[in-house]
Amino acid sequence: MSVDSTGPAGGDVTRKDLLEALLATTRALGGPETGSAAAELAEAARVHTGARSAAVWRRDTQTGELSLLVPVRDPPPRLSPGAGLAGRCAEGGRMLLEVDAGTAVDIVAVAAADHDHAGRTGAVLSLPLVADEVVLGVLQLHYEAGRGFDPNTVLLAQVLAAEGALALRQAGLGEENTLHSEVEVARAIQRSTLPTQMPVVPGYDLYGHFQPATYAGGDMFDAVKLPTGVFLLLGDATGHGFGPALSAMEMQGMLRVAFRLGASLDDAYRHVNNQLAEDLPDDRFISAFMAFLDPETHVVRYHCAGQGPLLLYHAGDDRCEWIEPTTFPVGVMELAEVPVAATLGMGEGDILALISDGLFERTDAGDTEFGPERVAEVIRRGQGLPMAELCQHLLDAAEAFANGIAAADDVTLILVRRLPGAANDGGASAA
Repeated sequence: MSVDSTGPAGGDVTRKDLLEALLATTRALGGPETGSAAAELAEAARVHTGARSAAVWRRDTQTGELSLLVPVRDPPPRLSPGAGLAGRCAEGGRMLLEVDAGTAVDIVAVAAADHDHAGRTGAVLSLPLVADEVVLGVLQLHYEAGRGFDPNTVLLAQVLAAEGALALRQAGLGEENTLHSEVEVARAIQRSTLPTQMPVVPGYDLYGHFQPATYAGGDMFDAVKLPTGVFLLLGDATGHGFGPALSAMEMQGMLRVAFRLGASLDDAYRHVNNQLAEDLPDDRFISAFMAFLDPETHVVRYHCAGQGPLLLYHAGDDRCEWIEPTTFPVGVMELAEVPVAATLGMGEGDILALISDGLFERTDAGDTEFGPERVAEVIRRGQGLPMAELCQHLLDAAEAFANGIAAADDVTLILVRRLPGAANDGGASAA
């Protein structure tokens, strides 16, 4: 149950307490960094209002997503707009008091990060952090079950939230605007590399999908019909933002040029890897699956460079086979010799699912991952669907599993199904 007013009186807070708490918090919030200001706000609010623990969520003013600043968790959980108590508080821009909040998605996420204040949460007071009529985040105060609230305690929490909002705005607004500019450029780069249409291959159904996270990563995919077969590429450059997007685009461009010049898959892989080993910083690399599908022999020749797990569904015996990496990620080190590609065969009804780690690693509030087993089960149940529909089933299942926790990474899929029977002309699409 949520209410917008206080409950029965708890521990009394005097006017002197209010003034002393406000003075102490004002001094503490003088730090220049968003993280330190949020930590000071959470601790001051916890101590002065008698809360068991406190959390601070930062709101993305463009997307409405909330990310957890305090307590610190890496990566920080993110809430979809309106999800959880914090999401409802931010969307409405008003204080909320939930008297029994232990199972709310944001409370579970905070509990997973805050081991120092572990214990069952009863009531939660959520207060919007508002500056210049813009909701910048949410302050949450977690109390033991059965706790009451006197008017002065709630007033103190509101005053601290108002003071904290000003500190967060001063510490973080310029950084947020700069980040959004970089993210938009990175997204534009990512989109420019994606195929607008998947190749039409007789006897096959191909579908590609790219779903960016709020903070752009380095995912990309490609599918193109060449004289040597259908080229398939799934890549994920380490990191987020402008640099990884450029790295992924560079790899894709070099591979396309190599194939236009008649290079084999093995030669192209070696030369592109060696060039990127020179170009990329030591802590950067690209995991990638690159392959040629021969639609006549139904054989896929591939290099799986640190990308996985990938899945091959065998329709004949209703079995999922996991494809493990065959070599290290692209750009980690130079290759002295040309590697030999691995091969796999596709029977009628088989599905090759190339999926980036953003889907497997989608988490719920308790930091449990969606994982390979759930992916395999969705594919098994939907193996007879068009690949566009199967893709949507996978995305919907992961979204339902996350239950309001926003995606932390890009999600990219290429689904390839060999259609039963020889009369089908095939189909393809991309989204």
